[in-house]
Amino acid sequence: PTAPKAVVFHTSTLSTELDCNDDDIVLITHTKSGANCVLKKFGAHVLSYQTAAGKPLIMISKDAIMDGSAAIRGGIPLCFPQFGQPDKSYLQHGFLRRNKWTVVEGSEFDTDDAAGIKLELELKDVTVAPGDGTWGNDTKKNCKSIF
Repeated sequence: PTAPKAVVFHTSTLSTELDCNDDDIVLITHTKSGANCVLKKFGAHVLSYQTAAGKPLIMISKDAIMDGSAAIRGGIPLCFPQFGQPDKSYLQHGFLRRNKWTVVEGSEFDTDDAAGIKLELELKDVTVAPGDGTWGNDTKKNCKSIF
């Protein structure tokens, strides 16, 4: 069978289809309304949101780099521990958006009112971060996307 596709919009008319069998792509569809959201586990990044009527409201840049070598341009990024770049030793908008998150098992839901998922980043798994290692190995950050 053909893998489902997730549509990511760059403008209201320019889009790209992403393979939902890609381990880094999460498609959340609200069954009752038909609205959907596309997440990338790299950065727990919201790439696209499409209303029940099919109107794209959240988009990424057509120049977005999607291979994990850089933060994604556009959509809804996570910014932590800071917004911007207070000095050059910090990553622009923090390090959470430069690491791959995992889906919390059993967190997916689709009710009459909303659909969503919970992603988690264990700081022991962080590959891109500044600092002196003061984060404990048992530290976790959570991101919950509800639409």
